[in-house]
Amino acid sequence: MNNKSERPDRLLAETLHDGWDDGPGAAFAQQAAALARRRRRARQTLVAAGTAAAATLVLSGLWLRPEPVHSLPPPTAAVPAYEVISDEQLLAQLRDRPLLVLPRENGTREFVLLDR
Repeated sequence: MNNKSERPDRLLAETLHDGWDDGPGAAFAQQAAALARRRRRARQTLVAAGTAAAATLVLSGLWLRPEPVHSLPPPTAAVPAYEVISDEQLLAQLRDRPLLVLPRENGTREFVLLDR
């Protein structure tokens, strides 16, 4: 037994003896193979379930995405086309510039600011 060359020979003899097909070695090999198959099936099931869950999350995120909210500009107050000012304000803006007042046919007057 101390001879190192006898160890591999003894291992081969024990592995390949006649009881390998129907003895305790065969039962151990069958149990190990069955365990390996169960683990492989469980791993494949977990991977498939994880992939399906990830795909479901991605697709639901794409389909259930809220529509963008179109914000409207803030409402603006209607600005009149003209502003009523007093005579003093008009004279202050005109200063020393000449102003021509023309009567219209409908009875109103048109104010024209002349260049100097």
